[in-house]
Amino acid sequence: MAHSLSFLSALKLASMTVVQTFWIFCENSSLHGLRYIGRSRTLRANVLLRFAWSVIAVVSVGFTLMLANSAWDQFRSNPTLTTIETTSYPVSLIAFPSVTLCNINKIHSMKAEELTIKLVELGIDVNDTTDILYTLPRLNDYQPIEQRLLSLEDLLLSKGYTAERLAFDVAPPCETMIVHCFWLMQPVQCGQMFRRTKIFAGYCCSFNADVFLEPIFSRSANHSVPSESIHVTGIGKGEGLSVMLDVGENYYMASNRFSYGIEVFVHRSFDFPDFSDYTTIVERGKETDVSVLPTIVSASPSLRSVPLAIRGCAFDDEGNRSTSVPYTYSNCMNECEQRYIASVCKCIPLFKQTVELQALLEVSVCGFRDLACLLDLKQRVSFTSEQISEMSNAAFKRTPPINFSAYGVLHVHFRSTNCLKYRREPFVTWQTLVATFGGIFGLCMGGSILSLVELLYHFGITPFMVYNELREKLLKGKAHPSPTITAIAHVPYPGHQPMGYFRRREVVARAINNGDALWGMTKRSNIDTLRWKQHHVDELKIMP
Repeated sequence: MAHSLSFLSALKLASMTVVQTFWIFCENSSLHGLRYIGRSRTLRANVLLRFAWSVIAVVSVGFTLMLANSAWDQFRSNPTLTTIETTSYPVSLIAFPSVTLCNINKIHSMKAEELTIKLVELGIDVNDTTDILYTLPRLNDYQPIEQRLLSLEDLLLSKGYTAERLAFDVAPPCETMIVHCFWLMQPVQCGQMFRRTKIFAGYCCSFNADVFLEPIFSRSANHSVPSESIHVTGIGKGEGLSVMLDVGENYYMASNRFSYGIEVFVHRSFDFPDFSDYTTIVERGKETDVSVLPTIVSASPSLRSVPLAIRGCAFDDEGNRSTSVPYTYSNCMNECEQRYIASVCKCIPLFKQTVELQALLEVSVCGFRDLACLLDLKQRVSFTSEQISEMSNAAFKRTPPINFSAYGVLHVHFRSTNCLKYRREPFVTWQTLVATFGGIFGLCMGGSILSLVELLYHFGITPFMVYNELREKLLKGKAHPSPTITAIAHVPYPGHQPMGYFRRREVVARAINNGDALWGMTKRSNIDTLRWKQHHVDELKIMP
């Protein structure tokens, strides 16, 4: 039973400590309104008034939490803000875009005949060769093929011909597709301006494209990417790229459209093109004009302080893990798609493959046997992805009169001398968020950082002081038992003032009423008199 009483006494002592600490905090806190909840002399008897202030304080705390939660949600849901920095950014400061030309025909009939002759010499039947060539477009749309063609693929592999090599050998060559080229109204050699590239639409010809778009078969070992981009100062026709194209209807063998023509993709030189970059089709006997109006979006360096997962965009040193491919959104989405396909099918699709990424993932290029896996992924998963060498100044021979009706003409140039430039920056920075919280805390409760320090002090240090003092009183009462107390006993305090005794507005009045002009300056007599037992002094109920 003694142990139970000891436990109950300790429990009562702890509860008294909590209550006493709370009253001390209310009476000494700098937060607005809390002192009116305390047990001051003027408000102690007015329970209704103290209850009203308690309700006001609770409402203020709730309002503070509500506003703070709203500010935090706004910070999490709207991490960035995009504004118009200028409406007259000069296009002369913007690099000229890359232009990729892809013939709708994916198999050049003359190239196909040359390849057929080579394969026949290796012992492969003509009909089998024709069947495998017509199956090459399946490497782009992933449609299933006959089982017989899979065995034929193994035979071709034994002869040194992969599906990638076959598609490259029969693709329309740039030399026959691009007839004449003009840069800033000056004729130039097309071979110096265009290079063979491979994008999702097949093997194409690109102007001002980075080397990573080139297939492995045509990539030059000593090729170096220019350090500076191409810029133009004028706008309109003649102030950019102009090319004369031969659609080559007579050589069509496998087309992905119900028409003849050359698809045009305009994109940044370091981007892997996707469907969003499709611009137009150049047809025979027609002149096609492509006017480009760029849009620039710059990011504030302070945006780095916002976590990548929250801001939803990345800087160029935070994106792709393959460092040889420049980071852009298009390249990032393409790499993400290829990584996923490689993890499932253990290969990379032919027309979305980059040599650098393939070497990094250490997988092969997808062949006919991988079409089933690719088709399954295409049906189950939806992917949203969307420098010219120094031109020779050598004399260009004047060409005889040209029959323009036999060709298609393409002009690519800037539309305006100015364009929009946007700036993306943090909508709410951490500094702004802290200031917002501070403003809410100060508006609703009159608090500050020092108020938080007070809170830590009163509920971190004061309870131990109160607990020790009450424990000493309890132990002293047990050592010298007194008659049973049935009412609240006034504790005679020692010569120093008790904790929580000093209140800014009452200490002076207390001293004057008691005849003490200054504490310690006059002789204090009869310390245990009733002046130390006033009702406004904190009272303690000592339990036996």
